[in-house]
Amino acid sequence: MLLGARIFVAVAFTILGATFIATTGALYYEFGYQAKSDAWISLATFYSHLFIFFPLFGVLALVAFYVPSCVFVDMYWRHVSWGKLRFTSGLLLVAAISVGAGWGLGGGQLRSIWEVKPEVLAEDPGDPPGCNSAQQSCLRVPVMTALSDVVARSKARAGMSQFVRNCEPDPLIETPPEQLSRRYCFATQTLVDAATCCQAQKQFGLAIRNMFEPEANRSLMVKVHKALLPFKIFFLLVVFLIAPLLAIRRRGIAENYGPWIIKIERGVLVGAVAMLFFPIMNLAFLQSSGLLYGTALDSVYRSISWPLMLTFGGWALLLLFFFFRDVDKDIETVARIAGVVGSALAVTKYQLIVDYAVRFMGSGASITTLGIIAALVGIAFLAIVLQPKLKRSKAKEVQEALETGS
Repeated sequence: MLLGARIFVAVAFTILGATFIATTGALYYEFGYQAKSDAWISLATFYSHLFIFFPLFGVLALVAFYVPSCVFVDMYWRHVSWGKLRFTSGLLLVAAISVGAGWGLGGGQLRSIWEVKPEVLAEDPGDPPGCNSAQQSCLRVPVMTALSDVVARSKARAGMSQFVRNCEPDPLIETPPEQLSRRYCFATQTLVDAATCCQAQKQFGLAIRNMFEPEANRSLMVKVHKALLPFKIFFLLVVFLIAPLLAIRRRGIAENYGPWIIKIERGVLVGAVAMLFFPIMNLAFLQSSGLLYGTALDSVYRSISWPLMLTFGGWALLLLFFFFRDVDKDIETVARIAGVVGSALAVTKYQLIVDYAVRFMGSGASITTLGIIAALVGIAFLAIVLQPKLKRSKAKEVQEALETGS
């Protein structure tokens, strides 16, 4: 394998990993260090798909896909017809899409809490100003009060879905009983019916947008996120494309990269598992978001979330079935059984999975649970790094097995 391919991938992945960590670091700097507050932790867990997934699972995926990516670059550079042109043009196209998508995301009525300066959020009086839900009814409690409430209650129970109200009921169907039942509303911190809560949630979202509108009220995180978002999109696209292309070119890999086969397969397996947490943590965020913003306000990100989740879920499942063949029957069997079981659970216990994701990887995550997740990520990291290349004799056996099974 060319040294240049390894250096190219190492530099690119190091830059990507640095941007992942920088985003969370900027959140801590502005909402933690400068504001002298621990609100940054609540924001990080509430928006865990952005501030937790990428520094942990994103970096793990980069490490996992390092060898497969090196093989991919080397293969297109040396062994594929018109490979240099195809690789370069494809890379430029993915980069252009990433930049365009990065600038396009963020539209709609919803604005994130972290897009507003911490001092502006601290001065938010609620509506009416200075209201206290225990003494005076609030049409909307202060933003940070509501966020803290969601985080605290998410840590205390596994299951917040029952508090997400349907703010767009079907007008052609009689009002269902749950729309009239009084449940706790995080935007008012009182028991209200669905219509009242939805109105409060709408006011909550509009209040954040109104705070965001003046340029002087916008946080440093807005600039950081806008600058670094294309790198995250680029990462998602690269990971999404490389693994299937490697699976398609398995014969070429067997012929030219025999000693690397096991490292490639283990990397793809760990990387696929790591990427599965992206849709899960996104769904956790959407549920937590529904507790504060409701379901009526729209955003570009929310509108593409479901197609994105289904795409990555299907991508990981297809990898388990079509990438692992004939090299290690035990890994192959375990991976496929896990894929089938995981798919069945996702269909039959979807809401339960999301509820537990909110509790342990979303707004309800604690320092302890995040520490456990980080430890598991560290173990997976070691499993990748410590996996040796195959000896030439074993590599030849693997190559013959792959060629026979292709």
